[in-house]
Amino acid sequence: MRRLALSLFLVLFFSLSWLALWTISLHLTQNSQQATLLLPQGLRLALLILLPRRYWPALLLAEGAILLWLNNQQLLNAPLMLILPCLSLLPAWCTQRLWYRYHHYWQRLSLLLAAISANALLYGLLAGPWITAPISQTLLTCFTGGVLLVPFLYLIHTYLKQQLVATMPAPHPLTPQIRTSLLLWCSLFFTIGICVQVAIAPEMERLLLIFIFLPNVLMAYLFGWQGGVLAALFGSILITLTRQAGGAFQDSRELELFLSTQALLGIGLGIAISRQQQLAQKLQRYRQQLERELAAKRHLMERLVATEEETRKGIARELHDEIGQNITAIQIQAMLVNRSATAPATRLAAEQIDALSQRIHHTTRTLLRQLRPPVLEEMAFDKALSHLANEFAFAEQGIDFHLDYQLPVPPSDKTLVSTLYRVAQESLNNISKHACASHVRLRLTQNDRMITLEIRDNGQGMPPQASSGFGLLGIEERVHALGGDWQLQRRNGTRVIVNFPTKLNETPS
Repeated sequence: MRRLALSLFLVLFFSLSWLALWTISLHLTQNSQQATLLLPQGLRLALLILLPRRYWPALLLAEGAILLWLNNQQLLNAPLMLILPCLSLLPAWCTQRLWYRYHHYWQRLSLLLAAISANALLYGLLAGPWITAPISQTLLTCFTGGVLLVPFLYLIHTYLKQQLVATMPAPHPLTPQIRTSLLLWCSLFFTIGICVQVAIAPEMERLLLIFIFLPNVLMAYLFGWQGGVLAALFGSILITLTRQAGGAFQDSRELELFLSTQALLGIGLGIAISRQQQLAQKLQRYRQQLERELAAKRHLMERLVATEEETRKGIARELHDEIGQNITAIQIQAMLVNRSATAPATRLAAEQIDALSQRIHHTTRTLLRQLRPPVLEEMAFDKALSHLANEFAFAEQGIDFHLDYQLPVPPSDKTLVSTLYRVAQESLNNISKHACASHVRLRLTQNDRMITLEIRDNGQGMPPQASSGFGLLGIEERVHALGGDWQLQRRNGTRVIVNFPTKLNETPS
């Protein structure tokens, strides 16, 4: 029962719309056959594509009845026109077969344009020889009617479908919602065009095309394919009014050519711009996803570096507490044995044990400094850097060392402080061993939210294969893990530049 009611409503709507569009087409073409192939043909093709196939018989029977009535009333003296609507079944069927394979609006619009072109070719090749007008005129008429109405009816169909499923969850609709501003802008351009048409001189009416093509471009740019489709429809109405009011486009072929051209311009620009916007949105989503993944990776690396520092600190504490006490006990026992022993061999053994324990003690202190530099806990950061430079004894080697410390306040993050210290330590160690430099400069500055460490020397430079060394790789991994970047320059000596965000949970801009 519901299907029957829908079919009756569809037949009534289609019949009234068909007759109204045929009357408009007859007024434009002054030819009843061409009027049938213009707007009514576009209406039929659009409904055959957009509606389920169970409604096709009702549409064809309704149109056949209208054509039969027009033929009986001597308004359409062409019995062949009764069977021509069946030619639209093939492009409509093929389009429906492909319709649900493509979900993006620009893909479906492209399918519609292909169906319009195929339908026009069928009419031109199969029906053209039996119609009084030339085949080229038949092709142009069918194509113009289709390109004007099929995309517009698809837009209306999309809008009604959106209204029906408005209550259903749709977090990412494939087709953007139709906005009120779209209709307002179209109405504004249409009103401006009407006013210009009234005010413009008759001999300058061709300039009215500027007020038709420019809105198509602007509406397509602002609203994508929806703006292009609506602007094409309003532009067609404006062109038609121009012809009726001022006598422009005396030839119907010229009129149809301008109608199809401006419609294709608006729709084509709309498809292209909408496609570009879709790609831009997709790239934006990928960029945001990549930023989230990089932020998660950076957070994980920061945790790994922090965990490494905690592990180093724990190992250093164990070395200091356990091994240090045992070495001290061994030294005391060796001293007691040396004092109480009478045999020379025993005293020699005690002295060797004492020397070995001192060497172990020295090695342990070196390991402690490498694992967890005590100066970072005992001194300010600038003093710790000066102490680090003194350990390399640059002055004794005849090397001029200069520390340029310009931080307003020391970094609050302990991981950042430790990393800066280790980068400076590794760089100065390479300079001391390999550079053969006479001047070394260590500079630490802060700009906005970035801290920059720069270490420069005038030595012989670093060979290219040295950049893959374990120490430099460790610097690079640690710097990248904390969201920083580093540069290694080998011109006129060696120059290492490292940048860190002042807060490790921030991404440097």
